[in-house]
Amino acid sequence: MGWFSKIIPNEVKKPFKAIGKASKKFIPKEVRPFLPMITPFLPAMGIMGQLGGPMGFAKMYGANLLSQQLADPDAEFDDLNQLAALLAGTQGGLTNTETAANLRGMTTERQALMNQLEGAPPGLMDATSQNAAIKEALGNRSMLTKAKDLGLSGLAEASDYLTGTTKTLQDLGAGRGPVDLFSVEGAKEFAKAAAVPFSTGMGGVSEALTRPEMREFEKERAAEEAEWEAGSIADEQEQADLTMRYYREAGHDEETIQTALELNDLSEYYEPPVEAAQGGIIGLRNGGMLNFGGREMDLRTGGFVPIGRKERADDVPARLSKNEFVMTADAVRAAGGGSVNKGAQRMYDVMNKLEARA
Repeated sequence: MGWFSKIIPNEVKKPFKAIGKASKKFIPKEVRPFLPMITPFLPAMGIMGQLGGPMGFAKMYGANLLSQQLADPDAEFDDLNQLAALLAGTQGGLTNTETAANLRGMTTERQALMNQLEGAPPGLMDATSQNAAIKEALGNRSMLTKAKDLGLSGLAEASDYLTGTTKTLQDLGAGRGPVDLFSVEGAKEFAKAAAVPFSTGMGGVSEALTRPEMREFEKERAAEEAEWEAGSIADEQEQADLTMRYYREAGHDEETIQTALELNDLSEYYEPPVEAAQGGIIGLRNGGMLNFGGREMDLRTGGFVPIGRKERADDVPARLSKNEFVMTADAVRAAGGGSVNKGAQRMYDVMNKLEARA
């Protein structure tokens, strides 16, 4: 539910970073994933104060997000499970002895009864009249009104259940009531009352344990996709370069070359020919130097590169920079004992060792 986090101001999100840092510093990593188990039992502990209504929703919603951040300090706010927070908020909004009565008071049946009681003379509204008024009101309901009544009644039932289980846990924990927690009957009552909070808490624990693994998996998958894409682009670039080279050497015009690239879905790699100093691109077949406005250097035999704005600027034609040195293919082959690949690797090793000493 990333869309939901977008409506939350950044001022609310920023403190969660600090909370994550504190959790990483002070809470052992073996304990962190189990912190969400505490949240659904907070109403029974009595440390949340008055619950019910919007304020109770806000308290439990915030407590759930806080426990998620403590359990997974590296998680971004947008990665936190907003659905779990909403469920916790709903628990807080419904856990109150007056909530169920308020919800039932908004149904059509209760409103019809209240309207009849308010309009009737004292003592004249008998049970038969009440039932008739309620039946008439219920019979005139629209489809939307029926859906509203069903939703309100369902929420009222949920409120009764959550409020009842919270009180049961409080009584068992404090040793109040007729049932002893350490008896068979008490254990059954505790298990029954703790079933929903325990299930909710285990969901948060499971997510806290798996979310870091999911992040690592997504990171590895992104790296693999990037590697595959880079290799695919390199292959396409090589295919396009070969196509342009062979077509030009065969004397075809540029329009024909572009058409050939388009037929192979390689049109984006088309590069116009670069004029050479000795009679254009065809002159390069017999040697020659590309024309870059007088700034080019002929390094076909290797050599030092003294021109350029600065080192590592890549502002010299052929992707060279000031103070770099180019080896010839013969030198590379000789360094590798006849293998160009081994020679290149040995030259890279020499370069790395020398750069480490610079």
